[in-house]
Amino acid sequence: MESREIRRRAIACLVTVAIFALVWVTTRSVVGAGGGEALSYHDKVAASYDWRFGSNPFAPSNATTETGRFIPPEKFISSTRCMQCHTDVHAQWLQSAHRNSFREPFYQKNVKDIIAQRGIEFTRHCEACHNPAALFSGALTANPVFKDRPFDEEGVSCIACHSIQSVNGKGIGGYVMGEPALLVREDGTKLLDVTDQEILNDIPSHRRAMMRPVLKSTWFCAACHKSQVPRELNDYKFIRTFSLGDEHQMSSFSKESPHPFYVRDKMDCRACHMQPEQVKFYDVSAKNGAVASHRWAAANTAIPYFYGWNEQVEAVRRFLENDAVGVDIFAIRRQPRGSSEEQFIAPINRSRFVIEPGDTITADVVITNKNIGHSFPPELRDFYEAYVEFTVSDAAGRVLYRSGFIKPDGYLDESAHNYKTYLVMADGTFNDKHMIWRTRAIAQNNQIHSGRSDVARYRFTVPKETGGMVKLTARVRYRRFTRVYQDYALGKSVDYPIVTMATAEQVLRIGENQPQPPDPKAKGFMPDWRRWNNYGIAALDQKQFALAAEVFGRVIEMDEKYRPMAKINRALALIELDRWDEASELIDSALRDDPQNMRAMFQRARIRIKRGELQAAEEDLRRVLEVYPRDRLSLQQMGELMKIRRDYAAAREFYERILAIDPEDTGAHYNMMLIYRKLGMNKEAQQHARIFADLKDDPSVTHIAADFLRRHAEMKLESVPFHVHDLDAKPGALVAHGH
Repeated sequence: MESREIRRRAIACLVTVAIFALVWVTTRSVVGAGGGEALSYHDKVAASYDWRFGSNPFAPSNATTETGRFIPPEKFISSTRCMQCHTDVHAQWLQSAHRNSFREPFYQKNVKDIIAQRGIEFTRHCEACHNPAALFSGALTANPVFKDRPFDEEGVSCIACHSIQSVNGKGIGGYVMGEPALLVREDGTKLLDVTDQEILNDIPSHRRAMMRPVLKSTWFCAACHKSQVPRELNDYKFIRTFSLGDEHQMSSFSKESPHPFYVRDKMDCRACHMQPEQVKFYDVSAKNGAVASHRWAAANTAIPYFYGWNEQVEAVRRFLENDAVGVDIFAIRRQPRGSSEEQFIAPINRSRFVIEPGDTITADVVITNKNIGHSFPPELRDFYEAYVEFTVSDAAGRVLYRSGFIKPDGYLDESAHNYKTYLVMADGTFNDKHMIWRTRAIAQNNQIHSGRSDVARYRFTVPKETGGMVKLTARVRYRRFTRVYQDYALGKSVDYPIVTMATAEQVLRIGENQPQPPDPKAKGFMPDWRRWNNYGIAALDQKQFALAAEVFGRVIEMDEKYRPMAKINRALALIELDRWDEASELIDSALRDDPQNMRAMFQRARIRIKRGELQAAEEDLRRVLEVYPRDRLSLQQMGELMKIRRDYAAAREFYERILAIDPEDTGAHYNMMLIYRKLGMNKEAQQHARIFADLKDDPSVTHIAADFLRRHAEMKLESVPFHVHDLDAKPGALVAHGH
């Protein structure tokens, strides 16, 4: 018995030692070297965290922390803490899309869909921008170590935004989150648990904690206002969704590119979206009685309308109505009854012409992205609507024809000239609920880039009874969201605001019409040369190159100051028509007019490359890059020249400069793959080959988009760059048809 008891105790002792050893090993494996005796917050989260996307706990977003470790949720302090001194900024932020980025119902519906279909872990892709505290605290896993989530109410809070240390240009949270702090001493010591008085006693340390140059950069905003669907989210491949930072960088507003059609003053995101707002309460950051607005008024009318925040709704409305886009009923084509000939009349209000009943009229309506530093509309064009409403009415105000109207059920007329993205799922069905993880093809992606224009064309027959005139009205309108998504998210039908961003009217009198003199004092006045130029830009973008060349030829004769640019514009159209010699003469003439015109210099380089004059082309491009060192097109052309010369080290440098601007530039990765192969660096070549294969378009899904458009004739028209909307009046409900 005694020996049996000894054996029992020995076995128990061994088991105890084994258990202790197992616990020690497990703890060491979780804590790691230097982890200390107690588990850190990171280690506690890591022990039960879902690591399905690899060692980066914040994937598939591109966000991370300075240490790569989780941050305790209590460090993302409530923004009410900031309200004590920044009362006005806090009040503005409360109604902003940033504050409500997680909790509002439209986002909640979408994020709940992805959780139900894929799992909460996949929302890390979203929450890097919609709820940073949830991402970095480790809440986005099936069994989080804590349940209380007060940060959900704050979305992008003050401390979250102001703790970001750097950005990488990749989007979907392409930033590095620092340890939140209210004071940062000169030696780098960070302090969070401090009193208001301690902050007031050391403003420089508070400024170091809250502000750094990156926060004033366009790329800071682009860290979230650039997005894609990565392979991890859709089990397929990379699909770009929007890229506002890159669009701004290539626009005239950045002053980093010579290629835009117009020259503008330099403006970043803040200049438009954080304009000074007069203080109403008290704010220590106020200057001359105003603070940089933290409403970020832009295009989201739905969130403030849902919460009943009329002040924010009006701020967004004013922003949208403030000359952001323009609309111009610029020209008509008149085809008399019984004739096969068309008479082109432009501009309508500067021309003498005759209109008779029975005439077939085609109206050319020019829509221009006038004052936006990125595309119009931006971002997620699949679930909100920008469109053109066009009506033809008689002298009594009776509508004869219309296109782009809201139907009685609240849905937009299917034939409207719109700026939308149509997403298609793998089975060929319409992805109209914004389930981006199920997208396989994009059937349409319409937008107008910064400083560019589009033309909507409407054809109708002048009725016999008009009261002596017909009035044409065109309005650019915007609604957030589409009715199908709005009703889906809210579970009921509600009429949400529609904003009219621009309006134009033109009267056609039956009989003779007289030209009207320009009125520079009229609201929205635009000189005729610019109206012609916008029409030419639209024709160029719609691949109507002969028309564009003709129009730009007129502009050359109309404005002396713009003449060099107009010559370049015409040359661009002629190049597309393979009329290189004529284009060359125009470019040379533009450079005689303005020897420092880098836009002309770049086009001369293109022409010289076409002729095989590579050394001269290189000299031109180097001159362009001296003025615009971040011009992607010039960098790309220089890379191509260096490849031709087999100077692969130099070619590599130019493509690396492109990737420093946009780490996901498809062409740059392709060329880096080729260059590394030539340099015998196969490992690096394979890395770029993998990235290129993921970034490039998938030709195997083209048939999905084509079949979708074949089955949806109401959408097919808008996918064609040049098309005409045929308007047909019907008794009762008038409906516009596009053919």
